[in-house]
Amino acid sequence: MNNRIKIELVEAINKTKSKAEIFLMPTIYNKEFGWLYTATHDPIKFPSAILYGTWSGILGLNLLKITDNWLQSTKDELVSLLNSYRLADGTFLPKMLIHGKTNKSQEYLKLHCTNYSLGAIIELNPEFDFESPYLNRFLNPDFLKYWLEGRSLLRPWEEGNNIVNVCSYLALLNDNGHPTAKERLYQLLDWHNRVQNPITGGFDNFSSPGYRQHLESLAGAVHNFHLHLYLKEPLGSEELISNWMTKFLPQGRLSACLSLDFVELAVRTLPFSQDPQKVVNALLFHAEHLFKSQRFDGGWPENEFDTPTQAEGFKDDKVSSCSYATWFRLCSLGMIAIVLLGDDSNNWGFRKTLGMGYAPSYWPQLPKNVLIRDLSISEKFAYKINSFKRNFNSNLIKFGSKFL
Repeated sequence: MNNRIKIELVEAINKTKSKAEIFLMPTIYNKEFGWLYTATHDPIKFPSAILYGTWSGILGLNLLKITDNWLQSTKDELVSLLNSYRLADGTFLPKMLIHGKTNKSQEYLKLHCTNYSLGAIIELNPEFDFESPYLNRFLNPDFLKYWLEGRSLLRPWEEGNNIVNVCSYLALLNDNGHPTAKERLYQLLDWHNRVQNPITGGFDNFSSPGYRQHLESLAGAVHNFHLHLYLKEPLGSEELISNWMTKFLPQGRLSACLSLDFVELAVRTLPFSQDPQKVVNALLFHAEHLFKSQRFDGGWPENEFDTPTQAEGFKDDKVSSCSYATWFRLCSLGMIAIVLLGDDSNNWGFRKTLGMGYAPSYWPQLPKNVLIRDLSISEKFAYKINSFKRNFNSNLIKFGSKFL
């Protein structure tokens, strides 16, 4: 039965990949502009979101190994498209967000857009000159110390994005032989080791965290842990984190961000779990939900609560399949396929730069005493009851639907 279930799940994932490929190209690809952010995105009304859609489309197709077959001329054109959003200080940002009203700081937006734009560009052109005077400030140990002191431990998810975006740039410098980049990466690691909260396993100062604070803490910690994975250092609090994944994953209806956050944490902490079978069951339950929630066009919505996608400089008028959400949910399935089902990691093209969609070349081993099997009726019923209770207050999950 073990082998049968594995084969059936791998086949289901392959079918899902094929449908998602069609969504990412040609459905949301626009020859004039690039990739749309959602299936109903009006690029004239919301030009800023073309950047978000384009890096998501490229990285999603890279995950599916489609970009391997592109002509170099095609790759060069797409690098040029992304590079058109580059500012004089070497960062990437849609020009409409420079002076427009936003919910995020300029620093947050620059770090975020730069990391994801470079993530897509590096996959197309590993020799791209990515250096930025704005980001080179983080090579100064005093500046980095001052900046880290300014991180809010009351907003671990938002700060997790800031930190991984800085780490990603420093890792790129290190990969390209910069003499002091690794020192700054270990300076960041030392900060992580000092501020990690033993109550949550994340990077916060919650003293009596409830369910939502645990959710925010661990959803943010995923980003921070990419530094640990890159440096091949332990995450810390692995057993505690693994236990929480058996609470979050059975909800089923998770936003695209939370789906990837919790799948990634579950597979990375699986070897440390006191009950790895329970973690695996939760992952298999979540995979089944991902199969069922894929839309008719091959994509997935940002979240499943009839809330249209929004981002800085973008607001959809109805729920539709979303580029980044589709890429993220495919990442979730890819991690499950590799760790639980023994799929060849070469069948997946996770991004090489740190941030959502990143995965190092090494993967944890599935514990030998764990079975990949059909969930019993009682197990499925328990998960559905858990999902109903949590989703009744959907704000807990909507909380995790914001990408920009």
